[in-house]
Amino acid sequence: MPDRRFLSKEEHTKYLKKYDIHPGRAMFTIILSIIVDVFGYSMVLPLLPSIAKTFGASDLFVGIIISSNALSALIFAPIWGKLSDKYGRKPLLIIAQAGTGVSFLILALSNSIGIILFARILDGVFGGQIPVIRAYISDITTPKTRSSEIGKLMVGHTMGMIFGPIIGGLLGDLNWRYPAILASSLSIIAILLTWKVLIESMPKERREDLKVHLVNITSISNDKRSIWSKEIYIRFIQIFLLFSITVMLNSSFPLILDKRFAADPSIIGSVMTVAGIAVMIYGGLLMKPLFRKVGEKRVLFFSIILLIVDFIFLPYITELWMIYIFIFPFTFCMAFLPPLIQTNITKAVDSDQQGAISGWTTNIQSISQISSPLLATGYLELGGLTFGLIYLNSYHLIGFTGALLGVFLLIIGLIDVQRHPYLYSHESQEDTIN
Repeated sequence: MPDRRFLSKEEHTKYLKKYDIHPGRAMFTIILSIIVDVFGYSMVLPLLPSIAKTFGASDLFVGIIISSNALSALIFAPIWGKLSDKYGRKPLLIIAQAGTGVSFLILALSNSIGIILFARILDGVFGGQIPVIRAYISDITTPKTRSSEIGKLMVGHTMGMIFGPIIGGLLGDLNWRYPAILASSLSIIAILLTWKVLIESMPKERREDLKVHLVNITSISNDKRSIWSKEIYIRFIQIFLLFSITVMLNSSFPLILDKRFAADPSIIGSVMTVAGIAVMIYGGLLMKPLFRKVGEKRVLFFSIILLIVDFIFLPYITELWMIYIFIFPFTFCMAFLPPLIQTNITKAVDSDQQGAISGWTTNIQSISQISSPLLATGYLELGGLTFGLIYLNSYHLIGFTGALLGVFLLIIGLIDVQRHPYLYSHESQEDTIN
């Protein structure tokens, strides 16, 4: 069996056809599934202030609701990923989609803040869709093409983010339960798409072939093939820092718009829709040519520096129109940084470990998604802090904390590239050829 790390795009396509896997068709179906999934999720986000007001919940408790979802995902995401390595991606994806649909239905029928909390926890338990999808993309790509292919997922993600918030905001103005009902209904569409259209990327024959191939490698090298290494640890730190920064803002964004600018759900939805359009343009149109012309490494470090600068300016946004300007550089970072760092993680493990490492990647994200909402909503609840003669309000605290974490991310990224130059060695070779 050929080593997929060194196959050309044409050779890899031929290899996949052996198992009746057609990457183009598979990507189309995956993107459609993500559109439906994110559409449902993003419809609910603009409603958080309304839900909090309806049940008298504090800002901090809204953070707890968001974090509870991440906490349950923290526990179950690696399990979903590992099970998908063993039993295939498709059945686990369908189970995750069904669980998500049930959780949205419970949310729609909630009559207390406790039931809402339970619904979000249940959604986290069945939050195996993202790690399984990431593993699926790893199955049908090579390391060289993976960043741009993972970037394509942002197209599906942002299509959902474009239409979800605006519809959620409009329906939420009528009743906050309506978007949750619609989200639950859309899960049925996602299940049907996966069941009827998606081709399994790890069919039994391929799993058996990989087992034989990897047993041979292990017997020759005497390697126990653990997924854990210093290389993985340093990239998990990058994932943790990145999502701590972005989730801190994303989780508190509806509350910031509500508190600072008195924005109603429709306004919050419109801001998120503009952000979705920006990410779709970046991920769908700009990413591939930018990687080809500038290189992934330069884009990575430019995006981190841009993220730091963006958060430094966040506290000084005093008018609603300024938010619409702020989101364009922020969404650029959101579009480019996750696929670049996640791709580097997949390069460090073997083909039959992609589900497991994807699950652990989601796990690390979940840790940040637990802590960051609590930190951000805690800042909002606190109102501000005094350091000597300097007073920082909650928006200063969110912005400067994000910028500081961005500096750490930049340092860790530089260390990673210095220690593992192979990550972007193909770019050096292409520069030499050109």
